[in-house]
Amino acid sequence: MARQDLKGKVAIVTGASSGVGWQAAVRLGEAGVKLCITARRAEALEKLRHELEAKGVECISVPGDVTVQEDVEQVVRECLTHYGRVDILVNDAAVQSYGFFDELPWEHLTRTFDINVFGFMRFARAVLPHFKAQGSGHILNVQSMLSKGSAPLLAAYSASKHATLGWAQCLEMELVGTGIQVSNVLVPSVATNMFAHAPTMFGLAPKPVPPTYDTDVAARAVVACALRPGRTVVPVFLGGRLLLWVNALLPKLGKALMGRFGARMQMKDEPITRPEGNLFHSVAQGVGPYGPVPPTPLWKRVSATAGLLALAGGVVLGVAGLARAAR
Repeated sequence: MARQDLKGKVAIVTGASSGVGWQAAVRLGEAGVKLCITARRAEALEKLRHELEAKGVECISVPGDVTVQEDVEQVVRECLTHYGRVDILVNDAAVQSYGFFDELPWEHLTRTFDINVFGFMRFARAVLPHFKAQGSGHILNVQSMLSKGSAPLLAAYSASKHATLGWAQCLEMELVGTGIQVSNVLVPSVATNMFAHAPTMFGLAPKPVPPTYDTDVAARAVVACALRPGRTVVPVFLGGRLLLWVNALLPKLGKALMGRFGARMQMKDEPITRPEGNLFHSVAQGVGPYGPVPPTPLWKRVSATAGLLALAGGVVLGVAGLARAAR
């Protein structure tokens, strides 16, 4: 995990038309990385490209769909033609669909996997021959806290993230000794446009499981992984490391809370009709790093952390007391 010099490196960033992909491209560009940005929305990519070039960042935009093999190959080919190499692949493109598992259209399940899982794999297979030829490279996957967890209404998304994390861990083993690194960022709920794009079966606008973090939290974690590759990074405490700790030590607590309140806490009191969202076709709205749900204020995150720690501590003390009484 030696620190890398990012100046002059070349990165492909998928899903760059909004959210973490957009902001990660901005932060990587500020760190001196030359960029090839891609997504389905050409106009959004051009907007980002102009913003980056105004900052002095070298950037090309190549529209493409991660589910179309020819598009994936075209993105990599144009990056190589323009820059002569590629050093980093940031896999970010992802979608989600809100609904109970047995009520989601089957096409939503398969499309989610085609984008979230096979999209990562298609791009990795497209860049790996070049990485191997130059004896170096970095596959950096924007994952989710749901890669190690779960939430009601997001069975397809959560399963896809479990799949990509498992794939990435296998790939890392296969690439030992090649000079090619694999990293993962386990992103918490972030204030992106995913919630302006996602289809829902409930007639209410979706929102992330709180707390919600600034998109830049995830973008800075991407840069941190680019600087020190070969890690799986959890960038926050309350919606990250603490959550993993509670789920590992007190799994019934998390299941009880999410089972009882998880579905409702993911719906706003805002009627909306969006049965397909951006699953099968891109949508015009929701360009840029920030979406319709603002980040949770710091004081609320601090209060929630204290409350969760107190609750977990009470459960642990209760279990310990019962164990002593049983002796």
